[in-house]
Amino acid sequence: MSSMIESIMGMLSGDALSKVSQQVGVPESKAKEALPDVLAVLTGALAKNSSQEQGARELSNALAKDHDGSLLNNLSDYISNYKQSSGDGILGHVLGNNRTTVEKSLSQKTGLDAGSVGNLLTMAAPLLMGMLGKTQRTQGLDIGGLTNLLGQESNQAQSLAPGAINILSQILGGGGTQTTPQTTPQTSSTTKKRSGCASVLIVLVIAVVVYFLLRACGIL
Repeated sequence: MSSMIESIMGMLSGDALSKVSQQVGVPESKAKEALPDVLAVLTGALAKNSSQEQGARELSNALAKDHDGSLLNNLSDYISNYKQSSGDGILGHVLGNNRTTVEKSLSQKTGLDAGSVGNLLTMAAPLLMGMLGKTQRTQGLDIGGLTNLLGQESNQAQSLAPGAINILSQILGGGGTQTTPQTTPQTSSTTKKRSGCASVLIVLVIAVVVYFLLRACGIL
């Protein structure tokens, strides 16, 4: 079964790709190369955001309310008017304050300027949300099913655009931030154990010295 990225790329071919190229202002070959990276980053970000129950619930509600996939039925009109779409709003929710960093990183990877990458992100975001909303509706996915779907899609994105997923991991990944709170308690516990052992040793030494002093004085 094709992934959502593959399905969208299948739609963005031929005349549709030519129109994307014209609207964004980049050669068709560059648009075709960059779009999988753009879609992979968005897919990974959605998967990360929905890994927590609240995020998954908010996404599910947004899909049910605003993204039923109908824009996919008239792709040509959507591409021509994508700047009037909800793309920027979606990116604000999905990428938050990391949008500029994502654009710069994708720019370095694709060779496109950050402005063109930003336009591709704005265009691609509603397409991905529309595809996701359509899948949720047709398959009757609950929140858990939506989370599982995004996890699977994110894994597939790694093989389709591994460099983009690496970019996403560096920017949005939380691996580094989890290390510190785990290490600190361990270090503190080790320090306490060492301190306790030293205290016991000091007490024993004092007791031995006192014992021999008392014996030397004939008290014992």
